[in-house]
Amino acid sequence: MTEIDWRRIPSLSSLRAFEATARLGSFTAAGAALNVTHAAITQQVRALEKELGLTLLQREGRGMGLTVSGRQLATSLSDGFSTIADGIERLRGTPASRGLRVTCTPALSYAFIIPRLGQFWDAHPDIPVSLTPSGSVDDLKRQHFDLGIRTGKGDWPGLDVEYLWTTRVILVASPILINKHGGNMNDLPLSIMPWIKSRTQYNDDDLCRECGLEPGLLPAIYIEGQAESVQAVMRGVGLTFVSEIAVSDDLASGALVRLPYELSQKFTYYAATPKGVERNSTRVFIDWLKTLAPSAT
Repeated sequence: MTEIDWRRIPSLSSLRAFEATARLGSFTAAGAALNVTHAAITQQVRALEKELGLTLLQREGRGMGLTVSGRQLATSLSDGFSTIADGIERLRGTPASRGLRVTCTPALSYAFIIPRLGQFWDAHPDIPVSLTPSGSVDDLKRQHFDLGIRTGKGDWPGLDVEYLWTTRVILVASPILINKHGGNMNDLPLSIMPWIKSRTQYNDDDLCRECGLEPGLLPAIYIEGQAESVQAVMRGVGLTFVSEIAVSDDLASGALVRLPYELSQKFTYYAATPKGVERNSTRVFIDWLKTLAPSAT
C-alpha cells in the first residue's frame, strides 16, 4: 500500500463539502445534505480552493459549474468516498440497517411505486426504503443507489440488469375534457385539441400518425416531466401519450380515460443494480416489484 503523506491532504470536512457541492450542484443543497449551513459549505470550499491554489467551482447562470480541475477532483473524491462507504458497510455486517436506496422516474415513483410501498413495508418491516424520484440517468454506484428502475434496452455498462415489466404506450384524456366535448371519447376533435408533450423515450410524432393525425399541424404544449404532463391532462388541459403502468391507478379510479387507439410502441422496465455482491434487501425488493406486474399491465 502506498504511504500517504497526510500533511499534503486538505481537511476531510473541506473535501466532503466540495464533493457534496459538486454532486448536488449548489452550496445550499450540499449544506442540507451534510446538515450544516450554506455559509459553512461556502467557507469550506473557498478554503479548499485557497489551499490548492485552484478554482474548482464557477458561476454558470443561476447555478454552479465545475472547472476542469473541479471535475477531476470531484471524480476522485466520489470514487474514494464510495470505496470507503462500501468498505464500512461490509465491515458492519448489517447492510439492511442503512436502508435500501432506490431511484426511478418521477412519473413511476409518484403514480405507481409510492402508492404500493405500504404493501412492501407490511411484508418486510425490517427493510427501510429510500425512494428518490429522478428524471436523469443517475450513476448508481457513485451516488450510492442500490437499485435503479429504468426503461430502455437494458444494455447499460457497469450494471447488472433484470427484466421487470413490459407495458403499452397509450393515449389518455380526462373525463373533464371528454364531457366538455359532448361526453363521447370517440367524437373528440383530436386535430384541434392541445397535445401535451414531455421528455420521454418514445416518439410522439409516430404515435400521432398511428392515430391518423399529422403531428406538425397539432397544437402542442411542452412540459418537462411526464408526471407533470399527466397532472395537466387530469385537469382537462389536453391529451398525452403515457406508459400505461404509470397511470394504472388513475385509469382504475376513472381520473383518466384511455382513448381507443392501439399503439405499437411499448415500454420495458428493468431493475438495474451496480455490479458486485447483491444485498439481500435488494433481491427482496426486486422480487416484490415483479409481483406488481399482473395488476399494472
